[in-house]
Amino acid sequence: MSATGTTTGPAARGQFRSAFVRAGHPFLMWEGLMNVPAALRGGLTPERRGEVARAALALDRVEIAHVAGCGTSYFSAIAATYGLHEIAGLPAAAYNAFEFAAYPPAGLDRAALIAISHTGGTPSVLNALATARRGGAVTIGLTDVPWSPVSEAVPDVILGEGGAEPALPKTRSYVASLLKHYLLAAEVGGRRGRDTARYLRALEAAPEIARTVLDASGGPAEHLAATMRNRPRMFVVGGGPNLATAYEGALKLQEAAHVAAHAWEIEETMHGPWVSIDPGDLVVVLAFRGPAYAKAAGFASAVAGVGAEVWLITDAADPVPGAAHRTQLALDIPEVLTPLVAVLPLYHFAYHVALARGVRPDAMRLTDDRYLAARVALPR
Repeated sequence: MSATGTTTGPAARGQFRSAFVRAGHPFLMWEGLMNVPAALRGGLTPERRGEVARAALALDRVEIAHVAGCGTSYFSAIAATYGLHEIAGLPAAAYNAFEFAAYPPAGLDRAALIAISHTGGTPSVLNALATARRGGAVTIGLTDVPWSPVSEAVPDVILGEGGAEPALPKTRSYVASLLKHYLLAAEVGGRRGRDTARYLRALEAAPEIARTVLDASGGPAEHLAATMRNRPRMFVVGGGPNLATAYEGALKLQEAAHVAAHAWEIEETMHGPWVSIDPGDLVVVLAFRGPAYAKAAGFASAVAGVGAEVWLITDAADPVPGAAHRTQLALDIPEVLTPLVAVLPLYHFAYHVALARGVRPDAMRLTDDRYLAARVALPR
């Protein structure tokens, strides 16, 4: 028995076996991060592009695409809506899969559901698909596991490379999911007569861009993690397409390093939450060239004035007063695609914060029987 009275014997540990495999660097999370370029290359093969084309054909008659997932997959859904709007000209809305299944939107007979589950077995995602089918929606699945329940529940599935990611905090699967969304948006846009050439050029270069960003951001993120490891709270702030990056970055700090991390949308931050920032807190600001840039840069300067430690992640060369730390990504891609690589410095940072704090980044505290018992007891 654990301290909570819940049985956590070998069977319970067996559900999460991969979390206990390694006790030192390189952890499985590190391997996932290093495999991002390969996952992107795998997503560009003719076989995967064929799956994208078939899914795009199924979207010809829909008026809106609902995109749903849980956790990292939900954040992928948020980023997807920006791509569908800009690249495809298709209205889209993102949902947590539980919310979609429990409180479905109207007009499903004129809609599509793009359901995302890395493992292909997330119960809430399967429930969302069942709800969509009952309402007459077109259904498309995104998963990395062939022959999974999700892939068998839909007529069109877009698969990823590498199978199930063994680390509990996911990295490569999030970026691979984004690529699927953007390729689908470009295919839909092309079918609707839109000019998608510059988006496709950027997507085809994505593996090389990701490798460059990983190589350039690793050392600085490790150094920053060593100095920031004991900060009591961390905030990640972004807007537009990189709202998804803020959510995903904060989640990785929570999962991998057990940090009290918070994600905020840039405008909502101005409407009250910013006053909870204390001197010494780390505030990560995502400031990419586009409509949200000026507000993000201005926010970074303002909160530096209260004594927050500001880390700016940007693709702009403009100086931002008050930013104590700056990661400048050399990018020449549309803003809507920047989530593909904007998250990579945050992944590096979360991993190294975990190491600096003596935490196993793969395990999400499941080496502690109390947390293992709680995880087994969580409703699914």
